[in-house]
Parts: sequence; structure tokens; C-alpha cells
Amino acid sequence: MKKSSSIIISLILLTVFLISSCATGGSAAESRPEKPKAEVPAEKLYEGTGQDASMLKAMNKAKMDAVRKAVIDMIGAGNEKANRDKLEEVLYNTKNPNAFINTDTYETINKGKAGEEYLIESRMAVNTKAVESVLKANGLLGGEEAAKESEKVVAEAAEVVKELTEAGEVDITPEEKKIISRYINSMTYMVYFDEEAVEDPFYMKASVGIANEYLASNSLEAIDLDQVEKLKKDQQMVYEEETGQSISMIQWIAQKLNADVYIEIDGVTSGESSGGKYYGQANITVKGFEASTGRLLGSQPWNSPKTFSTSSEQAARINALQTSVYKAMPMVINQARAYMAKALRNGIKYEVIIQNTYDSRIMSTFRRKLKRHVKDVQTVSQSAEETKYYVYLIGSIEDLVDHIYDVADTVPGLEGMEQILLRGKSVTFDSGM
Repeated sequence: MKKSSSIIISLILLTVFLISSCATGGSAAESRPEKPKAEVPAEKLYEGTGQDASMLKAMNKAKMDAVRKAVIDMIGAGNEKANRDKLEEVLYNTKNPNAFINTDTYETINKGKAGEEYLIESRMAVNTKAVESVLKANGLLGGEEAAKESEKVVAEAAEVVKELTEAGEVDITPEEKKIISRYINSMTYMVYFDEEAVEDPFYMKASVGIANEYLASNSLEAIDLDQVEKLKKDQQMVYEEETGQSISMIQWIAQKLNADVYIEIDGVTSGESSGGKYYGQANITVKGFEASTGRLLGSQPWNSPKTFSTSSEQAARINALQTSVYKAMPMVINQARAYMAKALRNGIKYEVIIQNTYDSRIMSTFRRKLKRHVKDVQTVSQSAEETKYYVYLIGSIEDLVDHIYDVADTVPGLEGMEQILLRGKSVTFDSGM
């Protein structure tokens, strides 16, 4: 029965990956049969605030603030921010804000003065159909269906896994389930760009900054780019000595910085100017990898619509990058979470290093006894100086340390074992021999 459930879960998660990987900008909708689209409501109530020396202008600004909130609901906060310049040109700076609201519903909530200026707070129904028309005409609406479809499939897969777990079909206890859920929700992400990318490094580093901004805005733990760059610059020799270049340096750095998932961004940008205005586009692919194994967790391409800037072509390209990164990141993170949830049923991977291990028989006894308390123990290397293990446990590293002490107390020769270093998911002991 358990074997059957594992196959079902694997098929569900494979479906998540395949559907998510197909969602690329506007082209995704063309690769599948057209589905009936949910009707955008003709009107929706919003509140807005406006401030100006003229009362009429303050009222108009309040109206457009309400419209801006409707835009955010329709295309997302990141997309609205990335395309702010273009939205100012085609929508926000309109001389007729009444074209986008139902004037019969307008009501003033609060009216006062801020210094010499009027401050108006009001409530009104925004004409969402009119707003939608402007967004579509300027290439700012579309492609959201693919993102929603991906998120829906991930959610459905998670729900099926949950149901199987609660029915006792999956070999995992309720307490272990809580530990895995807590782990998934607190994973640390490290973002870097593909070192073989042909794009200007300036734009690649900008994309990393945008991805880290996305992580921070969603309360996800992210490792700063400066930390990655510093370690990459200072530790090249150590990396080669430790790994023999058997893994990529970025994966090695992710392990050193205790990241659970490292995300790699590749892509190209293009730009042009016309009539004193600047336009940019970005085609990117975002991939997520498990830091401990390098296993691919998810991959998401995204092609941005043409974005606009009044300041420079560089700004237009960065706007395009922001649009694409903000679209691709949640999909890759959803994929990573789904696959990690499945993988972690076999335990969280920890590194255990024990120094002064000249007696191999004692160490063999220790490994066999430790294995009874955890999911698995793998010997990575063994010498008289030190022995290194990968230990898989559904629990915290503090739980692992407690298990190691309990086991050491039962192995003659290891009663004096002491912890000397704990960092991230790695812990080092002196055997006491």
C-alpha cells in the first residue's frame, strides 16, 4: 500500500514540474486549449488618498490612487512596480480620471489639510473593465493564467499528499510532518546568475538583486549577493582542494553559507529607444537546485512584455527583468517546496564530522548504533584524523546532537565525545579517544 502511495505522489509531483515548466510568458496559453476565462467584475470598490494645493486635483489623485490599487490586484504588485513608468504614461496621468470610476459611487471619507495642501480620503467603485482595456492595449495584462494554473496544480498536489498522510498511507508520523512543514517554510535561498551567461554581468547581477528583493518582500530567508561574491573571490583554492571541482562552485558556496536551495538565473535583455522614450525586454530562465545534492528542483522560463522608461534604456531593461523575475520566482519556489517536501520524508541531510578517529572498529560500532535513531547514515570519508558522515534525520540539528551524545555514551571509547563546532547543518565533534 505504501509503495502504491509513493508512486501516486511521484506522479503528482512530476505533473507539477511539467505543467510549471510550460508556463512561459504569453506563449504558454497558446500551447494548450483555450479555457473559459473568469469574468473580471465590471466594478470593484476601492479607497484612495490624494494630496494637492487644489482640492479638485487632490480629489482626482485620490481617484487614481484607487485605480492604482485595482491595477495591483489585476497584475500583481511586482509587475505594477516594474512597469510604473509606462503606467504613468498610459493610465495614471490621465486628465479624465472619471473615465475609470463610477462617479455615482464616489464618497469622501475624510477631508483635511496637510500644511497648505488639501488631503482627501475617498471611496469609490473602480471601472475595472476600463482599466483592463488599457492594460491589455499596452501589453501589461496577460500571462497571469499560466502562473495561476501552475500555482493551482502545486496546491492540488500538496493537498493530495496531505490527504494521503492523514489517511496513514505515507510512512511519516504527525510530528515528522510538522517538522517537515516547518523546515519547508523556513528554507534559506541563495540566488546567483549563470556564470556562463552571455548577458552583460551588470544585468545578471541586477536580476539577482531583484530576486532577493522578491524573497525579502515575501518574508523568505535570502543570502546577500555580496556574501556570495566575497566567498567566491576568497575561497577558490579551498573549493578546489575540498571538492576537486566535482561539484560546481556555486553549489559549494551554497553549502558553505547553509542555503537549502540555490537559484540560478540565466537570460538576455534587449532594448531600444524611439522618440526620446526607452523600451526593454527580458527573456530569462530561473532554476532551483537542492544545495546539498545539486538536484534540480524546478525550472521556469519567462519572457517579459516590452517595458517602458522615460529615463534610460538601462532602466527599461531592468524594468523588464523585474517583471520576468517576479513572475518566474514564485513558480520555482513552489516547485522547490513540492519536491523538497517529498525528499525530506527520507530525512533532512546533515553533515557530521568526528575528529581523532584512529580506531575504525569503534567508529563502525558508533555508526551502526546511530543508524537506529535516524533515517540513514552514510560514511563520506574515514581516516585516523577524522571521519565524516551524512546523517538523514527528520528533526533539528540540536535533535541530532542529542542522538549523537546518547549513542556515544553507549560505545566504549567514545564516552568523552564533545561538540566543538556547529554551523548551519554541519556539526563537528572530538571523539575523546
